[in-house]
Order: sequence, then C-alpha cells, then structure tokens
Amino acid sequence: MLEKVIMLPFSMFLIFLFAFMAVIGVTMFGQWCSVQNEAQFLAMSMGKWGGYTEQAEESLADFAEQINRDVSSMSVQVSDVGPVAWGKPVTAKLTVPFKFRLGSYNVGTYQLTGIGKSVSSYLGGYDVDYVSP
Repeated sequence: MLEKVIMLPFSMFLIFLFAFMAVIGVTMFGQWCSVQNEAQFLAMSMGKWGGYTEQAEESLADFAEQINRDVSSMSVQVSDVGPVAWGKPVTAKLTVPFKFRLGSYNVGTYQLTGIGKSVSSYLGGYDVDYVSP
C-alpha cells in the first residue's frame, strides 16, 4: 500500500520532467535550425558576391527582427571580408543567444551556433561594398 502512495507522485514527477525536457529540446532544435539556415544563407551570399556585403548585413538584420533579437547580441564570424577569388571556400559562423523562459521564470541562456559553407563564384566586375561583421 505504501509503495503505491509513493510511486504515484514519483511517476507523475518523471512524466512532467520528461515532458518539460521534450519541450525544451524541440524548441531549441527549431531555433537552431533557423540559425543554421541563416548562417548558410550568409555563406551563399558571400560566395556569390565574393565576401561579406551590405546585403548580408541587411539579411542578418531581418533575421534578428524575425526572431526578436538585437543584432548586437549576435556574433558573426566570416572567413574573409572580401573580395574572395573564384573557387576559394568561404564560411560564416553565426552565434545567437537563446533565452528559454517559462512564463516569467528564466530556465537558462544557451548559445546556438550555425555554420555555413560555400565556394566563391566571384569573378570580379561587381560594384559592391564589403563590410566587416
């Protein structure tokens, strides 16, 4: 009889703990996918234009607005600012702080990192302004 009284709350606790961890995992995976997608987009833009341009900066600002983050809280690292010769690999690494909250309770802040890779197809002739992230 006593084991049933003890087992019921313990079982409920385990079920709620599993559900809580599943919600955190699914939410973080969804956010990581969007960060990875943006990093790949930045790398493809760098491959097209031969470096990190103002268009990539605008795309990053739009992404920050979509996920309700400030651009200054994001960290962008690129392999080369520009111009990068044709055939050279370029990479973009984007790190975004992910603040997980349940109501007013802050569960934690985690850094989600996405890495994008591309190859430069820049042959010259574009009139672009390269910026530093």
